Amino acid sequence: MPTAFQKELVTPAHRPADLCALAARAWEEASRALLENGHTLGEQTAAAAALGAACEDQACALPALHAPYEADVTAVVAAVHTAADLTRMGGLVRELAGRVPPDARPALARLGAHAVIAARELQKILVEPGADTGLDDAVAGVAAAERELRAWAGGRDWPYGVSTAVDVVLLAAVHGRFAATAAGIARRVRGFAPVSA
Repeated sequence: MPTAFQKELVTPAHRPADLCALAARAWEEASRALLENGHTLGEQTAAAAALGAACEDQACALPALHAPYEADVTAVVAAVHTAADLTRMGGLVRELAGRVPPDARPALARLGAHAVIAARELQKILVEPGADTGLDDAVAGVAAAERELRAWAGGRDWPYGVSTAVDVVLLAAVHGRFAATAAGIARRVRGFAPVSA
């Protein structure tokens, strides 16, 4: 039978899935805006930061209100780390800015699509840690597209100059960080038993 603490822990344990959905939506909108006009939209980023802070605050307050078991404290710590990482993922949207030459847009579109898929697959894992998802494939897709862009921007055939090459490489790296953070969260979440009321 669940304790009162475990019942209260259900809310902060499931909020990260909502936070992940916000990060996916923000990344999708920012990628589209970047490819269309070089600017990004940040409305979702503020919402993700607010939800992440609320998630962390609620998880941190729970142990003070109850006398939790060790496993419950572990779940709280995992929830706090997960909320912080998801907030960081949402914050990476601000770094999606720069000059995108027309030839680089298809590869950046693939990067953005794989990053959004990674966030959506992570959301499934946050809801059900044992779920079979395509997260690993999405992360591998981001890594492959990032390598392709780095090789092209650093090669002799790059026609757009050094500063544009730097912009493109940095954009690719931001996508890589986003996907790597999603993979790290998934590893952490799968290491803990799901919390249920």
